Amino acid sequence: MDLVQMLANAVNNVSAVGIKLILALALVGGLVMLMSHFGNIASRARRGQVQDGAGKILVVMLICCCVISLHSVMNATSNQMALGDVTFEAISYVSEGQYGPAAVAINAGLTLLQWVGVIYCYMGLLRIRRSQKDGHTGLSAGDDVMKGAKQLIVGTMLAVNPQVLTALQNTLNIHWSVSYTH
Repeated sequence: MDLVQMLANAVNNVSAVGIKLILALALVGGLVMLMSHFGNIASRARRGQVQDGAGKILVVMLICCCVISLHSVMNATSNQMALGDVTFEAISYVSEGQYGPAAVAINAGLTLLQWVGVIYCYMGLLRIRRSQKDGHTGLSAGDDVMKGAKQLIVGTMLAVNPQVLTALQNTLNIHWSVSYTH
């Protein structure tokens, strides 16, 4: 086993564990956000302070549920762009017969980008959640929503990067063929 193969195996294993970690953090983080929001509502009710409206409570609950079900949100986003479902397997987009030993490194890089995409999606949903915090003006809340939506879309595209590359190839009519000879 050469160095490229060892690095590719390491990237594939770290990416698989990293994606599971991000999905677990999203689950726990969404539950904590939901419980803390309800705790704040109960605390303000005991002190007789102004309560949030039903709309804000519903929006926060919806965002927290989206964070909890991060994988489903990524699937829905991907399906809206006609890219199919998001799977978290090691990517094998480039064949070794066509690109030789470089194919292993390219596939490992695409798998690493998939992990980065999951992180971006999680950060995007957290940014959208931040828009509902008290003290935000309409302008800063709108900016948080826009940036969060962009991160969610870009993260999903990174998570399904083989489908994006195939769609880009077909759209631009770019078909490259490189044959590797020993």
